[in-house]
Amino acid sequence: MNSTSATSIVQLLKENPQNAKLVLLGGIIIFVVVTFFQSINKSRKVKPAIGITEPTAKLNKNRKFGHWIPDYEFQTPIPPAFENWSIKETRPIPYRAFKHKYAINMGIRNMEWDSWFELDNEWEKFHIHKLERVEERGTELYQTLPPARDAVYELLDEMWQYLPNRYPTLFKQKEYGLDNLVTGEVHVFKEGFRTEKQEDPALTAAKMIQDDFAIMMENEEGVYHLKAGAILLAGFWRLKDKLNMPLSMIHTSGDVPKYNEKLKSGMEKFFIRQPCDKPVVRNNYFIQTDDHLPWSTSIGSESEEGIGWYTAEPATHAEQLYFRSERQSLRRLPKSGAIVFTVRTYFLPIAELAQEPYIPRRLLNGMSTWDTDVQEYKGWHKYKDVIVPYLEEKAREQEANGLVQEKEVYPF
Repeated sequence: MNSTSATSIVQLLKENPQNAKLVLLGGIIIFVVVTFFQSINKSRKVKPAIGITEPTAKLNKNRKFGHWIPDYEFQTPIPPAFENWSIKETRPIPYRAFKHKYAINMGIRNMEWDSWFELDNEWEKFHIHKLERVEERGTELYQTLPPARDAVYELLDEMWQYLPNRYPTLFKQKEYGLDNLVTGEVHVFKEGFRTEKQEDPALTAAKMIQDDFAIMMENEEGVYHLKAGAILLAGFWRLKDKLNMPLSMIHTSGDVPKYNEKLKSGMEKFFIRQPCDKPVVRNNYFIQTDDHLPWSTSIGSESEEGIGWYTAEPATHAEQLYFRSERQSLRRLPKSGAIVFTVRTYFLPIAELAQEPYIPRRLLNGMSTWDTDVQEYKGWHKYKDVIVPYLEEKAREQEANGLVQEKEVYPF
């Protein structure tokens, strides 16, 4: 109220006290009504209706651990068809995920939605391996614990959209699920078409892709546990050993180098905070001393306990060495809040890898910078006497032909 208004009111009180009281009373009523509606608007901004006035993602950012609010607004982008994709001709992506100097870190990068599942002309080979493995070892390779059942079916719903759009010559979308146009398999998993004799949904998912995968669920302490998955081609580890384990124990039980010192804190925070719209990917690599993709027989039988690099025989020649590289992705499912961890393995002979320009020197340099823990983890002492002179020879041959200065483009 300005000074002129105040003077007018005083004058009014002197001249007509009764009218002045009515004016003041009306002003008070208007003030109360305006204040009441302002308070309502403020309360609406502070406590919005879920999924209407505030994105669910923001609500889940401050959620109680183990209590995910389904995000029905988020829709995974539908990918375009892979141009000229062929189950016979499309070659595997040549990931060469090593640098001249090795470093221990999460190594994550943003993932393009189009590349969630990478299928190529090795799909049929991987598929046959998976079917043979399931026939041989059954449910020890896959399982869905009750808390993760909805999450695995949610994963299948995501695949129902992704696979036939990205690879229309391999998959056809049906009301009940997906048809495989190459093998003739019919995958029934959509709600309303499931039966009591339905196969484990984790196995259904595994049959359609080249990846292995695991479902991680958050408990009320903010700890993620492995609650479902299909680990059919892992090479060095078994689902039955890791099922229901918390994230940290999965890594420490596998003797992952420097996990507690360098990886644990960052990884646990990442799992808690990962939003639905920011999937990530990372790569790693190993050397294997046999040519068996599903399980590395050189370390011992898959049925045995207490096996590892310490039970393997030393390599004797370069032809038995294989380069094993994994492309791993992490994304959060919007409805269940579960984290899907996928592992796609790429596998080829070291002799073939060493023919590629600059690769022998870069791989040799990278392995030469492994510290003792990494050497132990990767079995260095079982093949170093073979791989070092072999790669050195191939590197010198290339350098003699002018291949000296490489322009690195990780992870290729």
